[in-house]
Amino acid sequence: MAVHWVNYDLNKSGQDYTKLIEYLKSHQSWAKPLKSSFFVKTTLTASQLRDGVKEHIDPNDDVVVMTANSSWATYGISKPVTDWLKVNL
Repeated sequence: MAVHWVNYDLNKSGQDYTKLIEYLKSHQSWAKPLKSSFFVKTTLTASQLRDGVKEHIDPNDDVVVMTANSSWATYGISKPVTDWLKVNL
């Protein structure tokens, strides 16, 4: 199982991205470190997760999905998120 870091820019203001957030939270485990990013623990590959994200965003939105590894550092990130990273990476 991998942890992927999903980063997105939703370029159309006023849109409802509830379905995107629900999709990202539907995987085994997740953490939301920043306004437009999630860590997602899943059996999916980065490409498969990206394809799933694309089903919930507009064509003019942008997304990057990359596999996270055990080397990381944070600043200003909440304790629950850093605790999640310690457990999952």
